[in-house]
Formats: sequence, structure tokens, C-alpha cells
Amino acid sequence: MIKKLQVNEPLMTTYPHHASLFSMLDLDKRSRSWIYHNYLLVILHHNDEGGYGLDVCSQYYPWHKFKMSTCPMLITRVYDRDMILKQWELQDFIVELIQKNNYIYFLRNIPGGGKHEVFISGFDSDRKEFLCHDFWDGFYGEKWLPYDEITVIQDSNFDAEWSTDYLNGIWAIEKTEEYKEPSEYYYETVLQFSKEDLMNILKEYVGETNQVRSVLRKDHRYLGSEIYDKMIDMLGMQKEGMPNQPFAIHPFHLLYEHKQLLAQAILDFLPDPSIKIRLEELVSEALKLRNLVMYMNQFIMEQGVYKKYDVMLDKIIELKNMELDIMKHVFEYEYQSQLGQ
Repeated sequence: MIKKLQVNEPLMTTYPHHASLFSMLDLDKRSRSWIYHNYLLVILHHNDEGGYGLDVCSQYYPWHKFKMSTCPMLITRVYDRDMILKQWELQDFIVELIQKNNYIYFLRNIPGGGKHEVFISGFDSDRKEFLCHDFWDGFYGEKWLPYDEITVIQDSNFDAEWSTDYLNGIWAIEKTEEYKEPSEYYYETVLQFSKEDLMNILKEYVGETNQVRSVLRKDHRYLGSEIYDKMIDMLGMQKEGMPNQPFAIHPFHLLYEHKQLLAQAILDFLPDPSIKIRLEELVSEALKLRNLVMYMNQFIMEQGVYKKYDVMLDKIIELKNMELDIMKHVFEYEYQSQLGQ
């Protein structure tokens, strides 16, 4: 017997929690509304040694927390791994949940050592394989893996800085139609994203308003357009403190995927040809920057040479300035539209 749940092409794949969440969401109006509320702001977190990362955050508190459990299109249940393993064989438990239309998400042991998230959307009981989604050779996709390769980590105190219960347990996730109606309490706002919401987020992004920014700054996080200068500082610290080490590609890939999503949101509400052209250029430049860093990393790993380092820094500033110019253009366009009403 084979059972496969529906999996969509994810809008974001930078991190497993992005790709897995977006793989489950149908991109209807309610999903896009929730996504825009939660993924149009970018934050940078860092340490004193130059280590840093980028992620997206919500305009709602808690801004930077794990979002899967708060998504109104999904019902999540977290099972204590120790209790489950006392009563079930893990493979039988997963099969039973998938039979009931639950997607599965947890931290698994990787054969040979290490651990990583795994997202499971199907099984083949004859071949005894699960349909697993993860990064294979650097790219997110699906692969059938034997039952016995899917084992859960034993310690239950794994912690990430942005969520105290991050994957502590076995997550069963089910789609729900319950919040289709806009009159539902609380979800009326997050499922009816408006042009006003977009403008508020963009103003927060560039620093015209500081409701989210001022709170995140207390936790040493930078928001929106201010991340670029901090990225350059962190890259300099890495270059000096960790010679011959390649730069993390995740922040640059997240920038690229964020520009794609930002462009989609803006054009949903401001379908202006001139804005469209500029947004396409922004997405293209973000992709070029990501590819440049991948090219640089090859030289760093093979020859210990930071080839095109200054070009990378110039590209980061160029991307920032392009983005700010587009935001200014969007604000002016909306202002003129309001005058014409």
C-alpha cells in the first residue's frame, strides 16, 4: 500500500522549517494573507564573534518564534517521543498518523552521526519506505528512505534560540478548513491582509515606524533595511577571525527568497508596470549576490583566497539602496493614488 499526502512547491526553502511549512500550505487567499503578515520582515541575529543569521519575522508578537504551531491553516499536535516509543514502534506510529492525513515533522538521527529535521508526507508499506523531504546534496526535495533509517533522537531537550519547544517531540500536522470564514475570532485580521497592512509593514521595514524594531533591538536583533550594514560588519569579523572558512550561504539565499515574496506581495496590491520592473531587478540582483557568494566560497575552500570580497560588499550595499528606492517609490505611488481618489 502507498499513501502520499499533497505536497506543494514551497515558496521558501532557506531552512527546513520554511520549506516544510510552505510545502503544506495551499496558496489560496487566506494562506497568502497569513504569509504576508508573517514573512515580509527580515531580522538579523548575531554574536560577538561574527556569527550571524537571517530569518523572517512577523509583525505580531512573538515576532521571531517558530511559526508552524501558530498557522491557522494547520492543526499541530506534539507527541512526547519517550511516551510514544514505550508503546509503539516508531514506524508503525508514523504510518498510523499518515493514514489519518497527518504530515510528520521531527528531529531524526542521521546514519553515520548527527541529527536533522525530517518532514514526512507518505509511506510505501510494501517496500517499507517513507517519503521524506529535506536537503539532498544542497537542494530541497523528496526521497524515499527505508523505515529503519528514520529514527528519532533520544534527548528531548533540544533548544533553538528562537523557540524553547522547537521540535521537542514528534509533530503531527493536519490541514484544516475551519478558518475559511473571515468572521472567525482573531483570524479575521490575519486572513484579510490589506494594502494598509502592507504599507504598515513596509514602513516598519525602512524604519518610519519602530514598534517591532525597538523591541527586537533589545534582544540584539536588527530589522529590515538596517540588516545590510550589520551583515557587512559580521562578514568582516568572519574574514578576520575565521580565515579560509567559507561564508554561510543561508543568509544570502534567504535574501533572495525574501525579495521574491516581497515582490509578490507588493504587486498583489500595487500592480504598477514601473514597480514591477524595478522589483524584478531587485530579485535578479539578490540572486546574483547569492550566486556570487557561492562562487567565492569555492575559491576560499580550494585556494584560501577571498576572491571578489569587495565586490560582494558593494553588491550588498547596492541591494540595500535598490530596496530603499523601491520602498520610496511604493510610498509615493500609494500617496498619489490616495490623492486621486
